[in-house]
Amino acid sequence: MRAQRGLSIIELMVALTLSSFLILAVTQLYLNNKRHALFQEGQVSNEENGRTALLLLDQQLARAGFRANPTQQTTLETAFAARPAANGCPAMNSGQVIALTDDKTGLCLRYQGESKGRDSDCLGNPIAEDPNGNGTEVLTRISYVADPNGALGRGTLQCSAQGKPAQVIVAGLADFVWFKLPTPSQASQAVRYAALFSSRAVPTEGMANAMAANWKPLTGRELPAGASTQVLQIVQGSVTLRNLMP
Repeated sequence: MRAQRGLSIIELMVALTLSSFLILAVTQLYLNNKRHALFQEGQVSNEENGRTALLLLDQQLARAGFRANPTQQTTLETAFAARPAANGCPAMNSGQVIALTDDKTGLCLRYQGESKGRDSDCLGNPIAEDPNGNGTEVLTRISYVADPNGALGRGTLQCSAQGKPAQVIVAGLADFVWFKLPTPSQASQAVRYAALFSSRAVPTEGMANAMAANWKPLTGRELPAGASTQVLQIVQGSVTLRNLMP
């Protein structure tokens, strides 16, 4: 009777070991690709939110000090009278059209709507026509509102105008800073800000994130707790207030 030949125990163990390493390698490759895809998804989300913020803030801030009829209202003082604190905004002197809120999280601005009543505010609400042809004055407040539970990436920019309740115009924020406003005597009349976007539930899991190290040197504020492990994007903006220029 002829003996049957097959794999020895040692050969089987070697084969099992090699197959185990192969399975581990394929699994690790899959996990790395998935993590990279999530990271890229987070970056795309942050970039889209950042572009939205730049566009909306540029549109709204550039309106500060606009006079619908500058031939009659030749100065900011004649167009914008002093007004008391209202709608979360501090009191403003005659001719003053921008001011930070007391807690520095919001910025208030004043402008006049188009004289024929064909203009709208930051919420899309129509601005009434002024019977004198000078444009109706609009007080707008743009504020950063952090998530009440401290969740990253759930902070928002909210806009309020004409005494109406605030609504979200930008989402996905981990932090936001308004820099010091220019004084009337400064040659450069520009509003500067920095926004920190975070894609929630998309951790970097060890992937490099230079944005985490740049936030404090830029703004002087500590990075929000836990933000260093998230996909971050810093967006900076500077809007020249041309209506305030001589």
